[in-house]
Amino acid sequence: MTGFLPPPGIPASAQTHHGRRAGVVTRVAAASIDLLVVLVVIGGIYGGIAASSFLIDPSSFHWPERLGRSAPFLGFVILTTYLTFCWSTTGRTYGNALLGLRVVDSKGRKLHFFRSLVRAVLYSALPIGLLWVAISRTNRSIQDLMTRTCVIYDWRSNRTTDAVDHGSVVSDSKSKNANDIRAFERRIL
Repeated sequence: MTGFLPPPGIPASAQTHHGRRAGVVTRVAAASIDLLVVLVVIGGIYGGIAASSFLIDPSSFHWPERLGRSAPFLGFVILTTYLTFCWSTTGRTYGNALLGLRVVDSKGRKLHFFRSLVRAVLYSALPIGLLWVAISRTNRSIQDLMTRTCVIYDWRSNRTTDAVDHGSVVSDSKSKNANDIRAFERRIL
């Protein structure tokens, strides 16, 4: 078998997109979901701080005033941590998982920790770089270009092995596997 085979159970209309680079609309939608996740976490942290303040001294409770100034820094740290963890473990964030996306390196494999961290810092510091996907012929953001990564449609579960899950190639022999990997690289590069 050659090529990038979709897992069973995917509708026929989606099978043609499996393994291809995701476009700007899908990626912005996934990023919006991830932003919502981070905002909920920040809200939970600030709510926890306010609740602790209330429990300590309810009679003189007032909302902590200096918390708002730390929101951008806290958001940067939480977003970077969230993205690094997700990309280095499963290759997908919550938003990516909902929309069937996965971040892979130039060989179609899961990102290692350092590359995930660099990509997350770039993504957090320069989120507008995502819009480069709209004008890129290869559907790659500024962050993708700088870290040699790409985002592909991949509806497989995270329970599969790294070689199958991120290698994206099914083969019966080593020579066929090498040809499949080269074909996959041409497809995503």
